[in-house]
Amino acid sequence: MARLEADGQLHDPLVCAALLAVRREVLLPRAYVRRNAPGAQPGVWQLLDGAHPEDQTEWLKVIYGGGSVLIQHDGEDLAAQRRGTVTGGAITGLSSVVAMTAHTLQRLELRPDLRYLELGTGAGITAALAAHLLGPGAVVTVEADRHLAAAARRRLAEHGLPVRVVAGDGLAGCADGGPYDRILSTFAVPSIPPAWLEQLAEGGRLLTTITTASPGWPGECLVRRTGNGFEAVLEGRECGHRPVAGHRWLSVQDHRHLASQEPARRRTTDVPPPETDAHGFWLAFSHLAPGVVRDFTADHLTLIAPGDASWTRAAPDGPGTWRIEEGGRREIWAEVEEIHRRWVRAGRPDTYRLEFPDGRQHAEAGHGTDTIGWNLPTSSAPQDGGRA
Repeated sequence: MARLEADGQLHDPLVCAALLAVRREVLLPRAYVRRNAPGAQPGVWQLLDGAHPEDQTEWLKVIYGGGSVLIQHDGEDLAAQRRGTVTGGAITGLSSVVAMTAHTLQRLELRPDLRYLELGTGAGITAALAAHLLGPGAVVTVEADRHLAAAARRRLAEHGLPVRVVAGDGLAGCADGGPYDRILSTFAVPSIPPAWLEQLAEGGRLLTTITTASPGWPGECLVRRTGNGFEAVLEGRECGHRPVAGHRWLSVQDHRHLASQEPARRRTTDVPPPETDAHGFWLAFSHLAPGVVRDFTADHLTLIAPGDASWTRAAPDGPGTWRIEEGGRREIWAEVEEIHRRWVRAGRPDTYRLEFPDGRQHAEAGHGTDTIGWNLPTSSAPQDGGRA
């Protein structure tokens, strides 16, 4: 908490008090740690048990270190977990980075007498903090994974926190108990599910991450319900919540070899590549140039379109010039330049208006002819039919 306060990420005294009051060791009695390199396959994870003397020191560092905490492997029943090592499979449940949890709670401005709906319970940490802030009977949290829901229900009760845990589809919200003054989604969606908007009370706020096919370019969406409908903003962010189950991110893992091939096209330019922290640009680019993902492990800006077997790279080529190299049939850098020109004319926005005309969800910035915008997908359903 001292680290978060020093970084300016934690400033609400009520959220500070809640973070001090919620005992993470009750809600996170066990945690996985990876024992081989990130990305290595198959993965190797060790389950630390906080009740075991040999695990306690490392377990405490993990659950109070501020990072995300891995709590479930391959959809297992948390009540049947046993300490030890597992190989293969995947982590299917985690608790969010503390800085992100603090940010979302502060942006929602939780206060007593507000009704709160959380979508995606996980370990129950955010629900516990909300219950501390709002009091008895105010918090409903929905979790699709029945094992995570059962564990959170049991552990929140052990903590003495009055939270209603519902096992169900987070995309449907929870009509029984609404409307809600505050709605928080702890998973990202391609667009806002209509049920969430319907369950938002007059004057209420809804906060979620908007994801695309590219993991590095999320947006954070804040919606307010007013007498005239909805007012919403979409802001480019460095990071956000993980996407709804079933949403498939593009991966460069099997396509990095493309950028090691001999370039088919080369040229130089005096227009510098967009900065990594130009989050508003990359948010727009992810929607307006679909199918492109960035390789963040590369030394220079490298973009890959796996579906088109195409790539581009921008590297310094002397004072004030950059070398552009490309391969494949798609001219990705031309798309970068065109979208960047539109973004600059619109005023280099980091934040976009999100409007809801005729059932659509349309993001836009700028005015008159100097605008940049796009429609979000018409459905937030996972691509393979998975559940939230």
